[in-house]
Parts: sequence; structure tokens; C-alpha cells
Amino acid sequence: MKLLDFTEFEPFNKLRQKVGATKLGYFELFDPEFHLTGSERSELELSGRLLTIDEVKILPDKTLAIKNSRVLVYYPDENWYRDKREFPTYHVAYCSQLDELAKSISNGQWLATTKLAEDYDLVKLRSNGQVSLVSHGFAVCKHCLHTLRYKNFDEFRNRRRGYSETVLNQFRLHDFYKLYQQYPLSFKGRPSADE
Repeated sequence: MKLLDFTEFEPFNKLRQKVGATKLGYFELFDPEFHLTGSERSELELSGRLLTIDEVKILPDKTLAIKNSRVLVYYPDENWYRDKREFPTYHVAYCSQLDELAKSISNGQWLATTKLAEDYDLVKLRSNGQVSLVSHGFAVCKHCLHTLRYKNFDEFRNRRRGYSETVLNQFRLHDFYKLYQQYPLSFKGRPSADE
């Protein structure tokens, strides 16, 4: 079987001229508006990225993403958790608690990360304006697991309470991202929460 030489195929040559492609070669479709760049991926994997909750995409399945990568988010202010007497949690979905927190912490900076760890760093804000990182044991938000029905987790049914507590206690991000592919996601645009 002889393959056609596309460099001599006139309809393709006309199309190439029309779009302004002067050279032949390998082209990869990459749009930095929708795809993470190498430096963005490194930033999300290492230190994470501070942003407002409005900068995070809510995917149709309610998981969270930045461009074409699922992320987890948490509020990184150690003082806030201490004042509220709450245990630090991270969010893998847009759940009812994240919605409430986003409204109560207006203009707050959230930390988004793709780091696969069980401990994340909180930002400790000092009175003199200095910022330092404090390592804490974080737990996944049970409201997120309920929103996603992750492994049939249900925080409200008493007869499933033992099972749900086991799912919560044994939760690992590696297992989560086996069910919800972390990177790359193949979509364009910003899906709305109601899709």
C-alpha cells in the first residue's frame, strides 16, 4: 500500500496557506488558557497556589479544578481554624460546607494543590505581617465525600454510619484520583455548577 504524499496534495497545501502555516512539522494543540503550563503544574504540586474560590472551576461532577487538572482546596490560615475550634479539612468537591465557608470568608485566599500527601501546610499569619508554614494533619471533608457519594459514603444515614466512618478513616488521595482522574482533563471552558 502506497501512502499519499500530503506535501503534494493541493487541497492541504491551500489550507496550509490559508491558515498561515509555512512549515511542516509536528503540532500539539496547547492553549495556556485551558491547559496547565509546566510551571503551573510544578507550583500546584509543590507549594500550591493561593487564589480566591471564584478562580476554581466546579466541574459537572462537583469536583474542583484549575484549568485541566483536578485540585483540592483548603483555607490555609491556622489562626482561623484555632478561632473556630475546627480541625483543618481539605475539600475535593464543591460541597455545602465549602459553599458556606466561601460565603463567610469573602475575598479569602484559598490554597489549591495537586500534591498527593496526607499532610498539608497551613499559613501562619503573624501580627507583624510575617507568613510561615506550619504542617498539620488534615482530614478530607466528609461533606465532599457525601456530595460525590464517594464509595457510597452517606453522612446522614444512621444504618450506614459504621461503613461511612470506615470510608472516611481510610480515605487516601491516591485511591480518590484512581476514580477521578487528576490530570489531564479533556474539556474546554468553565463548566458551571449546574451542568
